[in-house]
Amino acid sequence: MRIRLKFIGKNEKLTLPIHHNEILQGIIYNNLDENIALQIHNKGKKDPESLRALKLFVFSRLIPGRKPKIENDGKHISFYFPLTWIISSPIYEFIVSFYNNLNNRRTIHIHSSNLEEEQVINLLDIYLEPIPLYRRSILIETLSPITIYRTDNKEGKSFTHYFAPSAPEFNELILLNLLRKYRTLYGANFLLNEEAYIKPVKVSSHENIIYYKSNIIKGWSGIFELSLPKELFSLAFSCGLGAKNSQGFGCIGIWKGCS
Repeated sequence: MRIRLKFIGKNEKLTLPIHHNEILQGIIYNNLDENIALQIHNKGKKDPESLRALKLFVFSRLIPGRKPKIENDGKHISFYFPLTWIISSPIYEFIVSFYNNLNNRRTIHIHSSNLEEEQVINLLDIYLEPIPLYRRSILIETLSPITIYRTDNKEGKSFTHYFAPSAPEFNELILLNLLRKYRTLYGANFLLNEEAYIKPVKVSSHENIIYYKSNIIKGWSGIFELSLPKELFSLAFSCGLGAKNSQGFGCIGIWKGCS
């Protein structure tokens, strides 16, 4: 299930630090019931095989009414109202809690040490939308960059290798990531006995570089062809594609050019 939000403000724009995924993530946690927020943030849902904890939600970038503006200081970006924001999760309690709390409060106050003054946005519309109808092969667009990586050790030091869509590991690791999400959510393995893939169609020539806390994350935006079995198709839209979904990566939508 997905929540689509539309915001307006007192002024014509919302100004945030260029790297603001942590702020958006904080808005989500602050609008969940405390017990749900603590459960997801501190524990998540554990994959029975790898024992890794997954948070199983994803959110889009802010989608403004017109092209955003990088401010003169090079450190802030302004988004012009109205703003659209999409949040998605397969966890029913998460969706219900966030929807009810934000629908009741209607206003979000944004504070950050990187902002000179508090930013306030007001909820104009909020509604639930279902996962898109299944199609075996579909063109999708990124609503937030897709990131996938492998962590290796070399000479006693660990380093993270991010894979571009042109690399064969990109497709392989995204499919493995979806299988892990399925196993975590349903407690059983899903056997891929038919062809499945994600292929770049029109992708940015350069990666998106996003700072999240003190970490640099590389992701890619654009249009991809996606072919998945029905069970993984729904997870791709509800959990996101690739890694670091709960940090604002891998949110997707049907490409507007699809008939």
